[in-house]
Amino acid sequence: MTQATAEPYEEDPNWNGEVEDAPANVEPQNGDDVVSIPKRRGRAPLQLPAAAKRYEKAKAAVAKLTATDVTTEREKVAARIERDRERLAELDSHDDQVNAAQEELTQAEQEFNAALAAVQGK
Repeated sequence: MTQATAEPYEEDPNWNGEVEDAPANVEPQNGDDVVSIPKRRGRAPLQLPAAAKRYEKAKAAVAKLTATDVTTEREKVAARIERDRERLAELDSHDDQVNAAQEELTQAEQEFNAALAAVQGK
């Protein structure tokens, strides 16, 4: 039985698209049964399953990109930005609201204590 070994494909930046054919009849060297076939330059052939997978991925990517309504997405993002700006404005006045609520609490507590004292004093 004759054993053949082949080098893996290599990417060659100067490759012009041609594939070098290996010699048809290679004689064994040194009397052994191992035949060394010179490596072929170029790209590995594209197999059908790989090509189909690549095609389906590209088709799905194009469908996804064409389905996106850019105008609607921009409006959604702009509305979200506006809501965030309103929330930031509320947070900017948060300290003032806390102080006003604290003052209201103090006044309500004083009124409650006065009413309680009036009820207990009777």
